[in-house]
This record gives sequence, C-alpha cells and structure tokens, in this order.
Amino acid sequence: MPSKDNPPIFGLHPNADLTFRLKQSLEMINTLLDIQPKESSGGSGKSREEEVKDKLEKELLPQLPQDFVKSEILERLKNLKGPKGLGEAGNNQTIPLNIFLKQELDRFQSILNIVRTTMVSMIDAIDGTVIMTSEIVDSINAVFDFRVPYKWQFDPTGAEISWLTPSLGGWIKGLMDRHYQLSNWIFKERPPSFWLTGFFNGQGFLTAMK
Repeated sequence: MPSKDNPPIFGLHPNADLTFRLKQSLEMINTLLDIQPKESSGGSGKSREEEVKDKLEKELLPQLPQDFVKSEILERLKNLKGPKGLGEAGNNQTIPLNIFLKQELDRFQSILNIVRTTMVSMIDAIDGTVIMTSEIVDSINAVFDFRVPYKWQFDPTGAEISWLTPSLGGWIKGLMDRHYQLSNWIFKERPPSFWLTGFFNGQGFLTAMK
C-alpha cells in the first residue's frame, strides 16, 4: 500500500498534493522563524523595531501606490466604453466588464487600506504613540523576517483576502503590478490583453467577457 493517498481518490486534482506540501513546508519554516530569539539587534546595532521602522519609512511606505478616489472611479466608469450595443446612453456602468472592474477596484482599495493602516500602526507603536498589540508585534516580526503579515493575506476568520506569496518583496511587487493593471484600465482604456491571475476574481472576469 502507498504511504499516502492520491488526491484523485477524493475527487481532487493531483496538484492538490503539491499545494498541501507547499503549505506544510511554509508552516514549518514560519514556525522556525517565530521561535527564534527576538531581542538581539542586527549588524547595524539597531534593534528589530528600529530596523523595521526604517524599512517601513524609507522603503515600503513610499512604494505604496496612491489610493483610488471613489468619485473619480465612478466618473470614469460612466465614460469607459465597452462592446457595441452594451451600456446605456451616457452611462456605461452597466457593462459587465465595467461592473467587474469596479468590484476589483473596490477590493484592491480595501487591501491597500489594510496595508497602509498596518504600516502606520507599526511605526506609531514603535514610537510609543499607540499601544503595541499582539497583532502589531506579529506584523513587526513578519516584516523583520521579510515575510508577509498575516493580516494582509487573511481576514480574522482565516479566509484569503489577497494573493499568497512567501516573501514580502514578492507580495509588494504583486501589489504594484495589480495596481498598474487596474489603474491603466480605468484611467486610459480597456487593454487588449489582461493578466488573469492578477485579478481577485478571475472566474468573474471570464463570465463578464462572455
């Protein structure tokens, strides 16, 4: 008998085993990082908190894209053209692709708000102007280890709210690339091609296309 059951036995795709192994490996690595001593300073002589603050203020916060302004988005959607015969005269918000775009923009802005708020809270907590909660401590430890804070990827129930990337650099790049695609679409014109995996709801995009 095999040492492990194959995913097809349970009606799953063979890649389900790969996903499980990857998740298991990441959890082990994160556990090892979490149990490392937290009090030692880096080679620069700064504490963990000071290094995280410098990284946030000098690298991460300046990289964050500008917020999408809701009034501007709604105005642009009214004039964003779609296929002939779709949309009402003078109002293209009813076009399926435009509805999808608005949903993507709303969800992206929600993630961006979480990221920006978390970064500012970490800086304020390190400065001592707000209370250092356990959630902020976990976020500081994650940024110091160049991992993605849990709050940026999952909501309090554990449901995924964004893309999953092991490294902080890869996650931030994903944030920038997604903003670039959505920003070009809403403020310029509908692009000739799309980055499908850069959407929150790829299936919704395919449905809107049909």
